[in-house]
Amino acid sequence: MRRVLSVLQVICCLILLAACRVPGTVRPTVKVGLVAPFEGQYRYVGYDLFPAVRLALREANGAGGVRGYFVELVAYDDGADPEMAAQQARKLAVDPEVVVAMGHFREETTASALGSYVEAGMPLVAPAVLDPHIGSDGGVVRWGPDADELATALLAGVQEGALVTQGGPLGVALQTAAERQDVTLRPVVSPTDAGWLEAVLAAAPSVVLCDADPVTAGEVVAALREAGWTGEFRGGPDLAAADFVGVGGPAAEGARFLTPWPLPGDAGLDPEFVAAYEAVSGGVPPGPLALPAYEATRAVLHALEADIAAHGVPSRAGMTAALKETWQEPPYPLYWYRIEDEVGRPGGPSSESRVGGRRGHCPVSSSHLCSS
Repeated sequence: MRRVLSVLQVICCLILLAACRVPGTVRPTVKVGLVAPFEGQYRYVGYDLFPAVRLALREANGAGGVRGYFVELVAYDDGADPEMAAQQARKLAVDPEVVVAMGHFREETTASALGSYVEAGMPLVAPAVLDPHIGSDGGVVRWGPDADELATALLAGVQEGALVTQGGPLGVALQTAAERQDVTLRPVVSPTDAGWLEAVLAAAPSVVLCDADPVTAGEVVAALREAGWTGEFRGGPDLAAADFVGVGGPAAEGARFLTPWPLPGDAGLDPEFVAAYEAVSGGVPPGPLALPAYEATRAVLHALEADIAAHGVPSRAGMTAALKETWQEPPYPLYWYRIEDEVGRPGGPSSESRVGGRRGHCPVSSSHLCSS
């Protein structure tokens, strides 16, 4: 009986302590959604960007949150599958505390999920997609240069070449830019076409441009080299993925790619960011999507701060308006890299040159979001 009374006394004391808690000592929570491929062929995308998003949120929460709000991350895997991407977007929409989403870091999955976000009235920040049509909706912010900018730079110095394309926005933009820049692209083939290799070899181009995914691009360059082609292989940001070198092997050596995101070791990537990222990732260096993911998260936090300042509490409608008001299109310098064996790891990229101006950070109030 005494033990029962003692337990009851402890419970009563805890209830009294809870009742006497000073109002406001528990920080309210707001949620940011993230959808990306964390499993499957494109899992490297999720593994690359996740520490960067966590880093930005850790800095914000460590500095007191965003105007008193603790920012929580809700992450879902879409497996780089368009249908699954739309399903995961709808999952985010069910939670009313999720006021903004970031995703999906692939063209086809981002496009597939757009309708779900629009229907839910949830704003979406879409980093690292090239399709200029993504971002035309009022609640969507596309973070990065469009395909036409990359295509124009990729064709620099090219008079004639072949295009191996999967029909994505970069491949379409390359054909448009070639007409504008008086560059002959012949043949234009899909890697799924029967006889694509023979058609390219027959044309004997000095340059082959490829907008395929990293695995397919690796297969394309390997087939070309095995058939004896000795020209220059060029591509966009997808060639920065380790899968390109992993599949292409020695055939990938000498390939050049253009990306708006500097890689570790490049002067355009802040060493402090690299160190902070590796502290979160367990020593794994940032890959090609780490910086855009970090900067996009900072932009979301900046808009969140503006929303709370204007309305007292965050909301999807408030975040949509805040993103429109606070969004500042940063400059996107373009970085050339060349795949080489003599850069510290087999088949690693070697920096060549940079095109464009300085990269700008989204301004964030130091009183709320300064780094710890």
